Amino acid sequence: MKIDTILFDLDGTLVDSNELILETLRKTILHYFPGAPLSRMALLEMMGPPLSETFGKLTDDPALVRRMISSYRKTYTEMEFEYISLYPSVCETLQDFRENGYKTALVTTKFRESALPAVTHFGLERFFDSLIALDDVKKPKPDAEPLLLAMEKLNSRHAVMVGDTPSDILAGKNAGILTCGVGWSLKAGEIRALDPDFWIRDFSELFPMIEKRNEEE
Repeated sequence: MKIDTILFDLDGTLVDSNELILETLRKTILHYFPGAPLSRMALLEMMGPPLSETFGKLTDDPALVRRMISSYRKTYTEMEFEYISLYPSVCETLQDFRENGYKTALVTTKFRESALPAVTHFGLERFFDSLIALDDVKKPKPDAEPLLLAMEKLNSRHAVMVGDTPSDILAGKNAGILTCGVGWSLKAGEIRALDPDFWIRDFSELFPMIEKRNEEE
């Protein structure tokens, strides 16, 4: 069956926000837990899951988790456009998919309010048919729910999930669709170990790779 839909993660896949996320995590945690041992590796391990899960590992106080999430979002917003950038060839590749009739969706573990500033800042909304955010689901990636919801909205038959974290690849596998890992991921080794169907080292490789797969079907 030919691929008709491409699902994309946002942060770390389309938008290089890795250093912003790490710095925001560091500032937020140290504000509430001064002196906490926060190596870069420890912070890297926190990236990917929803903030409620990340901060929930630090405290069993739901009210404190909510305050930490609020503080994180405020700090992130204040620093966002000093740090973020698009990865090379993102817009050109997304345009190729649009011009050739593919359906596309963003599937993020961010709340919609947090995801939209980067999307609109870079004008990415023109490339996508749908955005599935944390607000839209009960179970975020790596659960299949966000991907299946995106596919339902787009009346998709055969999709690929493109992402930079193990959660993205696992979500794709749980949804029974193809997956694509990105070589610029800070967790490239972990993704490789999950054996995604496709692997790209530059965004410009994605469109011809999908086209080739469809030609072989």
